[in-house]
Amino acid sequence: MSVMLGAHKIIVDEWAEVWDLLKPYADGSFWQMPDLDPANTYIIGRVVLKENWIAITDWATQNPGRVVFSNPAEGSETVLLQLNRLRIADLVQDGRIGLLTSGDMKPGIRYCKTDCYFSNIVEYTENKAAQLQSALDYKTHRPYEFLFLNGRLRPHRKYLIDHLRAHGLLAHALWTNLGSQVEMAFTSQLGTGKTEPIRLLPPEYEIDRAVPQLTQVPDSGFVKHQLFGNTWGDAIVNPRCYTDSWFTLVSETIFDYPHTFRTEKIWKPVLMAHPFVVAANRGYLRDLRNAGFQTFHNLLDESYDQIDCPHARIERIIETVRAICYSGSADFWQATRDICKYNQQRLVEYNREQRAQLPLQLEQYLNERSRI
Repeated sequence: MSVMLGAHKIIVDEWAEVWDLLKPYADGSFWQMPDLDPANTYIIGRVVLKENWIAITDWATQNPGRVVFSNPAEGSETVLLQLNRLRIADLVQDGRIGLLTSGDMKPGIRYCKTDCYFSNIVEYTENKAAQLQSALDYKTHRPYEFLFLNGRLRPHRKYLIDHLRAHGLLAHALWTNLGSQVEMAFTSQLGTGKTEPIRLLPPEYEIDRAVPQLTQVPDSGFVKHQLFGNTWGDAIVNPRCYTDSWFTLVSETIFDYPHTFRTEKIWKPVLMAHPFVVAANRGYLRDLRNAGFQTFHNLLDESYDQIDCPHARIERIIETVRAICYSGSADFWQATRDICKYNQQRLVEYNREQRAQLPLQLEQYLNERSRI
């Protein structure tokens, strides 16, 4: 018996991150490349596409619109870079291959957007336990002013590290850097140095699965995969990071590219009711508010969010961090309690909304593509 998503018979790659949400609507699934039938629409993830690139791109050219590339783990600028690496940017641009992803895209690209891949960290058992633990461990004195976690050493993160250090602010931060070489400098207007030593969390602040690796990771390269054992460990929180600091400086994935991509980096402080300053693209906070969340413009200067120039924006962000630290981080934390509690509950609602909306959004997207 056919299940179907509206008028569409979809066959879903179980490697794709959306399989669990689309399973009730799928007429079939696969782990390896199936025989392709023009009567079906195939939702295909990165692994299967890479392994069967010639067959899939040839078939998509003959049957435009019947393949949708799915990777909600990327979005905005990062998915554009991935489309180029996978050599399907032209096929997505002209509609031969569809696109299911996270984040906002520049005009002219037809795509289906979902936020649930990242917002779903609110459902992780470890994170629910961390929420409860942080509520029990309230502290009036905290050893760090702010939390500043960095994975890949992107140009805006290197700029922040250098200039926060120059202002003496890193000495009061709990911070990390998991890459020794600046990556993707060609995407940024910010001029920075090219290297930075690896910096890991002290063992008491790291998540359980990473603690045994702290003395084993190399001194250079990109060490996240070794640290977390090739799992998405950066989506899991240790509550002590939040109970021992007053606010988070979020260094998002995207900075220069003017379209928002929300990742686990923003949802972790929201999850933990931690106030935040965000180093991201222009309009990031605006888009966060449009998604139903509150920010802190009544308590601090968030005008950085509307600055076009990346250099001017990042300097204003650094000044905002300085202002909080110098005027009293504990007072800022206390003044944000109502907003943070609201955002924490809103994240639960938002994740449920996003998970429920994905099949509807995909059906609408496929309907629109079928009329082209």
